[in-house]
Amino acid sequence: MHYYFITLILLFFLEGCNNSVQQDNDLFNKNYDPRGFTIDTITDSPASRKLTVYNPWEKANDISLEYFLVNREVIDLKNLIGKRIIRTPVQRVICLSTTHLAYLEALSVSDKIVGISGSQYVSNPAIRNKIEEGGIPDVGYGQNLNYELIVNLKPDLVIAYGIGGEVTSYSSRLEELNIPVVMVGEYLEESPLGKAGWINFFGALFEKEEMAETYFQGIVEEYVELKRLAAAAKEKPKVLVGSPYKDSWWVPGGNSYLANLIADAGGEYLGRRNRSHESYVISFENALAWGSEADIWINMSNLSSKREILASDERFKSFRVFNEGKLFNNIRGLSSHGGNDFWESGTINPHLVLRDLISIFHPELIEEKLTYYQEIQ
Repeated sequence: MHYYFITLILLFFLEGCNNSVQQDNDLFNKNYDPRGFTIDTITDSPASRKLTVYNPWEKANDISLEYFLVNREVIDLKNLIGKRIIRTPVQRVICLSTTHLAYLEALSVSDKIVGISGSQYVSNPAIRNKIEEGGIPDVGYGQNLNYELIVNLKPDLVIAYGIGGEVTSYSSRLEELNIPVVMVGEYLEESPLGKAGWINFFGALFEKEEMAETYFQGIVEEYVELKRLAAAAKEKPKVLVGSPYKDSWWVPGGNSYLANLIADAGGEYLGRRNRSHESYVISFENALAWGSEADIWINMSNLSSKREILASDERFKSFRVFNEGKLFNNIRGLSSHGGNDFWESGTINPHLVLRDLISIFHPELIEEKLTYYQEIQ
């Protein structure tokens, strides 16, 4: 009998070791590359690379866009007639999303920006200064783009994004004006590291591939180490996300960027049963039920105090999490102009966002100062 129990203990120990090794392998061997694009090397062609972007807006289905990268010194383009050509390295670029600025900053090419959409939301101090000095004009948004201004800025490339298929109308208009446009759908990535991995896409545009890959691999290593740390936590707090906007409470899908961040940080996202990567609307009654179940409430628009939360809707005083739980909002990097660095630099620094969330969910594991979040009192 004595040897029987020793054998059982050894078996449980070995099984635990095997599970630990398997968990480590799953963490490190997982493919963290983005799903939204591919980069292919081309031989026997004026183009050195082909970028293919897949389904770059919500509800897009079986759409792929091909772009051929050609060094600006190449003259003969006869094999690329009718193709979308981008001359590299890009020297003059217009960004139609402030999110894209962080990728350019990480590659040290933000000085190539000659125009932007939504300039009031920019957080980067250097770019902010150029905007205020008149060095980077605002070219408008969506269907209200200032095409005359864009033409006068003489961009090599316009980096665009779209929430829906209507983006094709203004991208087609730009192409008619002989202005190259590239569609970027990084916001649709489900994985935080997949979203950060779009830096390789930008690296190809500016011929900074090695720099981009080095940056990305560094982010992956730090993220995985933090994810392993959170996996050791014994309990998972239940997490409520968001607040109403114009009477609609939008929450991230259960397989979205933020939902995966919460899971990687050792939290239990209350909207996880919806397996979409897109946001969806819940009723206030549903939110009230989650608010009574949650231990932590995060990402409640730009609200910065409990007083502001109640001023927006007095019904929040019925939420147990409001009265007894912890409230944190991602507004530490909120600028006076309304920009939020969480949606700018946070995009390419998912390890810093993850560290914040681990610190919020499991303060016993990390005690460092928060980067993007602050506690709501």
